[in-house]
Amino acid sequence: MKKIAIRLSLFSCSLLLMSGCTFSSDALFPSLLGSDSQEESVKDGSIYSSLKKDDVPQLGSTNFEPIEVKSGSNTGTFVGQKVVTFRNELAQLQTAIRNHNEELQKIRGSVINNALQYHKTIGTIEAKLQVGTTPGNPQMYAMLQNAQSNIQVMNNNTNSLSQLSSRVASDAAMTTYLLDSIKAAYTVSGAVDEDHRQLRILENETNQTSILINSLLSEINADTARQKQYIDTASNYIADLSNAIKVGSYGVNNSPLVSSSVAPAFYRQDAAASGKPLFVAKFNKSNVNYKDGLKRAVSSALQKKPGVMFEVVAVNPTNGTQLAKSNARNHASDIFQEMVSMGVGADKIALTARSSAEATSSEVQIYVK
Repeated sequence: MKKIAIRLSLFSCSLLLMSGCTFSSDALFPSLLGSDSQEESVKDGSIYSSLKKDDVPQLGSTNFEPIEVKSGSNTGTFVGQKVVTFRNELAQLQTAIRNHNEELQKIRGSVINNALQYHKTIGTIEAKLQVGTTPGNPQMYAMLQNAQSNIQVMNNNTNSLSQLSSRVASDAAMTTYLLDSIKAAYTVSGAVDEDHRQLRILENETNQTSILINSLLSEINADTARQKQYIDTASNYIADLSNAIKVGSYGVNNSPLVSSSVAPAFYRQDAAASGKPLFVAKFNKSNVNYKDGLKRAVSSALQKKPGVMFEVVAVNPTNGTQLAKSNARNHASDIFQEMVSMGVGADKIALTARSSAEATSSEVQIYVK
């Protein structure tokens, strides 16, 4: 009997369920002692000059192939007839598994293809924004629409994965029912030895099929969760790029080409402040509500020392993707603008960026001097 060879690829996927902002009044004026985190060097040019594996959703790679069902003769007994029925039902379930597997592989291919197209498109957009372009450039918006279309296809793929999961779950339940029926057949009277021999073979084959189909279901659900997180991050980034196209420049490394908005200073490459931050905003999900906490923290600092200097640090995970790094910078730029709107002078705010082994998502930390 052939054994099932299942290649399971392990991917880490940190799904944080809660996000938040912290404010410490004790950290208003910490001493500057250096940092254990590695300082990030912000380089010129497109940050998407080459695509990495982490730039696409980390989907599973198992190819699910069921075992062959052994044939057997009909003994003519009642149990023998049930064995024939069980064997046909198992063969139908294995055909369903092959169909599910084929659909899963097609969906995965579509996801990866659209993710690569998405990254190539936004890489082109970023390269142009970093050298500057006209505000509201229609060609840039057209490219952004293409990237949005890629996200929509990936979203459709996520829906397909959810529907596939439901069908596989139904077949998994049928496999469990079939296994119970085979076990119950041992107790039926009037069977011959050949009936029980074939029942044992069927029981073993059904057990292996049950393991396979449950592994298939588990991997589909894991792919769905990773894909949803990926789409959420990519959709948020589309919104950030849309704002950048509106002013004709990217992030905080370039000044907007219009004078109606205060441009933040570029990221310095010197060591960022250490100690306990005044305020931390963790962007581990969409629509993080940080503005109230930011306002309280900044107001408290200004009350204690009107001339206080702020350092806004864009923090990304050490092993994070380029997308995570860009998100951290864009969030830091947004917080810069919020602070300016609160009355903090732009010359009182310094922007730095760094990576941290302790960070699990993009975040912004604010220090005072």
